[in-house]
Amino acid sequence: MTDISRRRFLGATAGTAGLALATACGSVSPQSAAPSASKGGKLTLTMFAFLGGDLGKMPKEFAKEYMASHKNVELKIYEQSNSVGYTKMLAQKKAAPDRPLVNFGFFNAQTSVQGADDKMFTKLDYAAMSNAADIDERFRYDDGIGIGIGIDQLGLLYNKQEIAQAPGSWADLWNHAHQGKVAFFSFPWYAVYMAAKLNGGGLENMEPGWELWKREAGQIRLLVESNPQYLNVLSNGTAPLTAYFAGTGQQWINSGAPLAYVVPKEGAIPLPVNLQAVAGQSQSQLEAIHDIINEMLSPKWCARWAETSVEVPANTKAELPENLAGLPAFSKATSDGFQQIDYGIVGRNNAEWQKRWETDVASRI
Repeated sequence: MTDISRRRFLGATAGTAGLALATACGSVSPQSAAPSASKGGKLTLTMFAFLGGDLGKMPKEFAKEYMASHKNVELKIYEQSNSVGYTKMLAQKKAAPDRPLVNFGFFNAQTSVQGADDKMFTKLDYAAMSNAADIDERFRYDDGIGIGIGIDQLGLLYNKQEIAQAPGSWADLWNHAHQGKVAFFSFPWYAVYMAAKLNGGGLENMEPGWELWKREAGQIRLLVESNPQYLNVLSNGTAPLTAYFAGTGQQWINSGAPLAYVVPKEGAIPLPVNLQAVAGQSQSQLEAIHDIINEMLSPKWCARWAETSVEVPANTKAELPENLAGLPAFSKATSDGFQQIDYGIVGRNNAEWQKRWETDVASRI
């Protein structure tokens, strides 16, 4: 993972989405390291947390401990997928830009780039956060829009009871041996990308991928809209094969689901998870958010996030939990073989790609 850089994740030029917005999004310079109380007493902040599995554990544990030592702060948790929740954030931003739906939280790479493009997120002042210096440089960004807490990956997830021979390639998603057995979460841009790449295209030429999935839409049994629904259809055999997060998949496996995660021979797709502050807030709120994010980046909480989300911790002083060290997703071979993804391209094209998916592929399922 040593060669995965901000440049590779978010584009190579300062003019691309995500990088060009460092000044447009504005900068935050907290006046103090501790939260300030609002006039009404407690300062209430809402944290965006991923919905499903154990992804809500660390945020809830952190909120409980933080509030115990900061009596003037109330932390609420909003649990939702980034795809659904971010759409609601955009609607709220349009209706009332000074009253965001959430104040800060966890966002995946694609949403982080899209949020920068939409001016949803504001710049963090790394100098105001003591733990930021210990975050791996790959997760500290030149534009200051967010900061990494861990990295997940996309690979293949399947039901061992329903599929006798383990899939080993991204191409197994459109292998006719699995026709009508595939499920995806909403719009799987990564499945279109890999279909494109294995057929002469790539992120800048997705046509081969679109043509393949338009032709092979019958491979897909259904599209799910939540992690609980996803777990159910994978576990009961309704749709026993998918491409999804290694971390979420491992949580399901740990809970007893008859599933297994496979790193495709062409390489898994790396996905950083970032902590972001939302634009349109008061100085008091931003002061508190800086303090909260700083605490979440500590070795203690970074390691706890790695344990519950099944990700590599971004804090270099945080130890990888022993129960993760032996998993295929965390091997050197896996990290060395990661796909190289420019999330600037993904972020800029996501809305158009989603419309095309609904028109060309989802309508044929």
